[in-house]
Amino acid sequence: MSRNLCIDHYRSVRKERQTINRELDASELTPAATTAGPYTLLERADRVALLRQALERLAPTLRTAVVLRDIQELTYQEIAEQLQVPEGTVKSRINRGRAELARQVQQIRDERDPLGRTGATQ
Repeated sequence: MSRNLCIDHYRSVRKERQTINRELDASELTPAATTAGPYTLLERADRVALLRQALERLAPTLRTAVVLRDIQELTYQEIAEQLQVPEGTVKSRINRGRAELARQVQQIRDERDPLGRTGATQ
């Protein structure tokens, strides 16, 4: 019985190996569409607007730290030098800012749709 299982496995693997085109160049593979569709663009614009609105609700010290780190991608040391505060303060502000930003995003979503519906069910 185990001999038959081994033979069956060998045959199935052999078939898989035969169906793979080994001459295919990976550089020839391209996505079907290189541009985002209208739905994707609309969704992206909505997320950007939501993020901007939530950022505006943050305290200026938290907003500055989060923007410098997550949007401008500065290091903690660069942010500390720019804001003239210790690096530990920068890390704390970023952590609190991200947490508050998440709360603000959720609050804005709740304000837009108090019933908690998702975009697919509206």
